[in-house]
Amino acid sequence: MLYPIELITMKIIGHRGAKGLEEENSLEAINTALKYKVDEIELDVRYFDEEVILSHDTPSPTQSYVTLSEALEAIDGRVPIILDIKEHIAQQIYDITKDYPGKIIYSSKIFTNLRHLYSLNKNLELATIESWSTVRAVAESALIRSRRLHLKHNWLWEGVVRSMRAKGFAVYAYTVNSQARADELYEWGISGIFTDYPDKFEQRRYHE
Repeated sequence: MLYPIELITMKIIGHRGAKGLEEENSLEAINTALKYKVDEIELDVRYFDEEVILSHDTPSPTQSYVTLSEALEAIDGRVPIILDIKEHIAQQIYDITKDYPGKIIYSSKIFTNLRHLYSLNKNLELATIESWSTVRAVAESALIRSRRLHLKHNWLWEGVVRSMRAKGFAVYAYTVNSQARADELYEWGISGIFTDYPDKFEQRRYHE
């Protein structure tokens, strides 16, 4: 079923906190995203020095990192958190987050992470990340009973978005930093956009 455009809500998601405004995956980026009232915050997680830390790239021993536990404490359930799991650390992630009172969406390009999390708790909200293949995204999502897809915005077009919606999927596009592109995706029925610049987007515009 396709819903009328006027009933669509498009979420604004702070990418790596607010990557374009502060150091990515930092407490400052998290606080800035919260300041601009994002609907959700996306953070990258890796394992380093016996801790689950926030980092998109391979950690460096010369750099300090925010731990996942510190990030959870900072957000404290105010908005849902999307964790992009960059390594094979599903068990460690689950152990840290299983008692968190707020909402967490677990996402990864590494499908074994999602499958492991699904085996631990079938009620977790899981999201498949895919750079280009909706066929693969749909096939993997079926195995973990997920209806949430995180897809690269560059190759999305109206027919793909509407087709996925008709199949019951919520499609989220990354990474969108243009108002014009955000407006276009909204008209097609996208469920949310990841952005480095949450200050550019007024959520009310997409919640009507």
